[in-house]
Amino acid sequence: MPAPLTRRPETKSFSIEDLLDRVRRGEVRIPDFQRPLRWTADDVRDLLDSVYRGYPIGTLLFWRREAPAASVSFGPVRIDAPSSSQGLWAVDGQQRVTALAGVLLHPAYGDETGRDDFQLYFDLETEELHPAPAEGVPPPHWLPMNEVQDSESLLHWLSRYPGREAHPEHLRAAIRLGKAIREYQVPAYVVDTADEKVLRIIFKRLNTAGRPLTDEEVFNALYVGSRSLSLESVTQGLRELGFGSIPEPLLLRAVLAVRGLDFTRGYQKQLHQDDELAETVQRTDRALRDAIVFLKRDALIPHLRLLPAPENSLVLLTRFFQLHPEPSPRSRELLSRWFWRHLVFGGWVLEPEEALEIFAAIRSDEERSIQSLLAQVSHPPVRWWDAPGLPFIPNPGRTQPPPLMRIALVSLQPRHLLTGALLDTGELLDAEDFQSIAPKAGPAVPPPAAGPILPIAWSFVTAPAFAYLLHPALARTSPAAVLRAEPPPSEEILRSHGLSLPVLEAMRRGLEVDFFRERVRVLMPVLYQLIESRTRWDDSDRPSLQSMIIDDDED
Repeated sequence: MPAPLTRRPETKSFSIEDLLDRVRRGEVRIPDFQRPLRWTADDVRDLLDSVYRGYPIGTLLFWRREAPAASVSFGPVRIDAPSSSQGLWAVDGQQRVTALAGVLLHPAYGDETGRDDFQLYFDLETEELHPAPAEGVPPPHWLPMNEVQDSESLLHWLSRYPGREAHPEHLRAAIRLGKAIREYQVPAYVVDTADEKVLRIIFKRLNTAGRPLTDEEVFNALYVGSRSLSLESVTQGLRELGFGSIPEPLLLRAVLAVRGLDFTRGYQKQLHQDDELAETVQRTDRALRDAIVFLKRDALIPHLRLLPAPENSLVLLTRFFQLHPEPSPRSRELLSRWFWRHLVFGGWVLEPEEALEIFAAIRSDEERSIQSLLAQVSHPPVRWWDAPGLPFIPNPGRTQPPPLMRIALVSLQPRHLLTGALLDTGELLDAEDFQSIAPKAGPAVPPPAAGPILPIAWSFVTAPAFAYLLHPALARTSPAAVLRAEPPPSEEILRSHGLSLPVLEAMRRGLEVDFFRERVRVLMPVLYQLIESRTRWDDSDRPSLQSMIIDDDED
């Protein structure tokens, strides 16, 4: 249980004038475990409007402790803060303090600085707040809100106001605004304690004001406590591997797996309030990197967008590489087969109990772990992927195209339809640039009664699996239009997208059935080769010879 406070929190009220003066002096700070700014321009405007109208804006919570000299930011406001023995760290209320300081202490308005969410104007006619206009200058009766926090600054602005004689009511409205803003009292608790853990617990329990924290933000605050080693910072660092952006919820599941916990459930009931997970996050980062290198180099999965059900596949691989950071070449080969067999058989879609059964098989013995994993994926009784006349795509899922087809299209090394240059597939996958090229209209043609496509399989063929190619959008045209035009792209370009001249002819004539029949003839051999070369079901899965050598000293 968290320790009780030895001194009751001090309850007080800060006028906004006093609060902003403390911000300027560098006394107000933001703890490392606070969340990034989430408020929108509407949230900022609503807060200032509530202050003007005297509405409650909630209670602030400050932690009073020493604050070192630092450069402190509150939105557009930068403070070179000296050290202070009485620093006020905003445990709850960061968004509100930042909004007040960002608007009322904004360094400058105008085109030369650019517009941001903290530039607000008070309409002296309607007494309403407005953001900076999208274009042009604001009307002369719009009072910049960074002029109202200081009475001298406000009076100076009013002395130059062109409507002061014709509209004395505008002057009175401006004076009322300035008085309301400066004298508004913000209730606050000030806590004195040396135990940062206590503040994190208070931070969690007071997380009801403003926008709710995500599970990942609460996890960072409670168990990591540093922005330099947060889930967000780890995901940003992993981008350098060129594998795509790892979502924070996925990283949190990996942290639980590395910790040896049930990654299929939330962390709230599995972790204790005194747990420190900074070291676990570091180990997760290293293991995730090893897992990603394995996927790219050994399993030939170059991007997260090609990875089926990463909440299972990537998390379990992370657990394996956390226990075995340097597996032998034979282990890497067998691990790749295991990964691909799951991909083909179940698409890595697992029930929680299935995922935990795999998790339990990953132990400290590398060779035995891999043999246990392989034993969980049985040999298919029928080689349905190359059955004659059955163009069946396993595990189509809900993505378009399904994962296995995505991998096949990327493996062809697609080229630009107009220039022939090799495409950056990572960039295209980030943008989800899969373009549909299937004919939308044409004579209704029933599926053939026999031949390369059986009627029983027609529903699979007309599914989106064979309808796409990976290509960027084109200016003033589309990939489908380029393919229908004469002359067609070169055979090399067509092959790189799993296309042929008969496919293009069916596109030009709008023959949907013929299109799918011909696309199947081109792409099914690619899929067959992928499945055969990666699953290796016909090869021996024996462990390495070294692991089978019995030491003479063993009984």
